[in-house]
Formats: sequence, structure tokens, C-alpha cells
Amino acid sequence: MADDALEFTAEESDWVFDYVLNLFRSPAWELPVMCFIDDNCAIFDTSEENKFIYTELHSQFREVVENVLGSHLAEMGLTATDFAAICEKQREAAGGSVSDGVSADVVNQILAMDDFMSFKKLMVKRNLELELEAIKELREEATEDEHDLEAQFMELSVLYKQEEMEQAELEAALAMSMVVQGEQLRLASVAAKVAEDKHASASDTRQLSPAEVQQQIRESKKKAEEICKKNKESLEENRNKQREMQQAAEISEVELKRREEYLKKQRDRIIEKKKREREAQLKEYQQEQKATAPEPPPQLVEKLQSNTSEEAKKAEEEERRNALRIALARRMKQDLLESANAAASEPSTGSFKVHQVVELDEKLQRVEDLRRQSHERENKVHAKLRAGVPT
Repeated sequence: MADDALEFTAEESDWVFDYVLNLFRSPAWELPVMCFIDDNCAIFDTSEENKFIYTELHSQFREVVENVLGSHLAEMGLTATDFAAICEKQREAAGGSVSDGVSADVVNQILAMDDFMSFKKLMVKRNLELELEAIKELREEATEDEHDLEAQFMELSVLYKQEEMEQAELEAALAMSMVVQGEQLRLASVAAKVAEDKHASASDTRQLSPAEVQQQIRESKKKAEEICKKNKESLEENRNKQREMQQAAEISEVELKRREEYLKKQRDRIIEKKKREREAQLKEYQQEQKATAPEPPPQLVEKLQSNTSEEAKKAEEEERRNALRIALARRMKQDLLESANAAASEPSTGSFKVHQVVELDEKLQRVEDLRRQSHERENKVHAKLRAGVPT
């Protein structure tokens, strides 16, 4: 595949790279990718079960992302092979970062394309975001005569859902860190092989050995399992508390069913509204692009025009897709690894781990803060129930 790629100058590679970064920041990316996520995330729950439909949707998600990127590259006459070569060239030349100026959501989407667990965590998190948004709107629409115990219940529901979402974000961050550490292991193995071929000693490099990276991954995995276990126990405890308080307040099954149906309709309205907003943004973006889109370097235009599409057609479609996905995901993981090392301001032999621990500790603290707020709200609800306040 690599032999079929065109040769690009540094200027040409920079232009293509910037073009792709602009795509990631644009409605042309957000509309198809986020609409797929919003339309399909409802079936993803916080259980540990990996249902067959999850795998099917991961394949469909990968196809959506590949089609968006592939179609924009094809408009310029670039193949997946060409883009993979540009990613590698930029990497070797210490060029721009894929993650520069790109939102965390897009970073997670790209990693999710290449990693099932990252995809699952992304979908769970989005499902909870939409549920929380629907619950908040239900709370805001409550009538005045519902503002006593009912308001306390609604506030507690919001806090429970926020806590659940923070836990989902924490688990998504853990999944992403495992993906990045997997890339760190791959790079360490490559560096070790190169050092071995050159008869270099371990002291001649500042890279972690594969064994050291594997130890880091084992420690991270153990921490992740402990956190996930605690989260699962906390969520189950919250559900039990909510059921007990609803029974004590004599909220009927009919009323609970009515709320559930309302929340589903509210969620559908939110998704539809977001889709219309994204479509409007895309239309405006496309109009702006006609007038302001930067022109590629003349030599790049000439090169692409002279390159017939016959070479691209010779390769199998699946192989081209894999080249595109692997090149982009690998580049993103390496950028994240380097960014974490730089942010930690420590030698590269351990900085990613330090940065990861700091980030996870911050997320853990947010979860603990929400648990404390939920506990305070629970006490208020219990006090009103003991006082016999009607719903």
C-alpha cells in the first residue's frame, strides 16, 4: 500500500494536514458523527455486558467516520494511502498535532473508531448526557404546586444522573488512557527492537522498556477495575435509595410510567432540535467555504490532477479503509502521549502516568463532590417525608 502513495513536499503535507484539522472542527464532521451517536446511544447502559448490537454499531460508527474523512480526501484526489503517508511524514518531521485545536469530543471519537471499549464508553456517556438534559428540562417545567417534595425529588434525580454521568466520564478517561498506553507499549517495543539491532544498551535511550510499560498498564488496569467496581456499587445504591424514597412518598407506578414516557419524548425533541441546529450550521459553513476556503498549493493541485484514480481502485476497499483508520488513530494516540508528557513537565520515562493520575484524581474528586451533594439532598427529602409533607 505504501508504495502506491504519492510523494509530498513538506508544504503539501502541511496543507493537507491543516485541511483535515479544519474538517474535524467543522459542522461537516459534527453533523454525521454526532447524529449517529445521538440516534444510537440510547441502548448503551452502564452494565458491563457487551451486547452483540454494540459490536454492530461500532462497525457502523467506524464506517460513518471513514466515509466522512474519505469523501473529503477524495474531493482533492487523495487516497487513504496518501493520507497515511502524510500522517507518517508529519510525525517524523515533528509537524502539527492532530489534537491541536480539536475538541476533546472529536479526539474521543477518533480513538473510538479504532477501539471498541472507547466507543462503548463514549456512547454510554452520551446517553447519560441526553438523559440528564431531559431530566433538567422536566425539572424546569414543574408547576408551582409541585415545588415542595416533588421539587426535592427532581433535584435528587438530577444529582443522581450527574453523578452517573461523571462516573461515565471517568470510565471513558480510563479507557482512553489504556488506549494511549497501548500505543506507548507499541512504541517501546519498536524502540527496543531498534536498540537491539544497533546493539545499544538500555542506558543509551530515555524510552521505557516494554516490560516497564506493561507494568504501568497492569497498574492502570487495576486502578480502573477498582474505580469501576466502586462506581457500579454506588449506582446500584442510588437506584435502591430512589426506589425506597418513591415508595415512601407513595408515588404510583402510573406516575413513574408517565414521567418515563415524558422523558423519552423530551429526549427525542432534544435530539431533533440538535440535528436541525447542526444542519443549519453545516449549510452556513458550506456557504462560507465557497467564498473563503483556502486554495491548495498549485503544485499539489497539479500533482493530484495528474494522479489517475486507477491506483486507488486497484486496492481492496477494506484495506484502504484500514489504512485510513490506523494512520489517523495511531497519530492521535502518539500526539496525546506527547502532550501528556509535555504537560507533566517530567522526563518522558514516566510523565504520562503522572499526568494520567492527576487527571483521574480530578475526576474522582468531582464524583465525590456530587455524592456529597446527593447525600445532602437525600437528607432533605427524608426530612420532608418524616414531616408528612404531601407530594
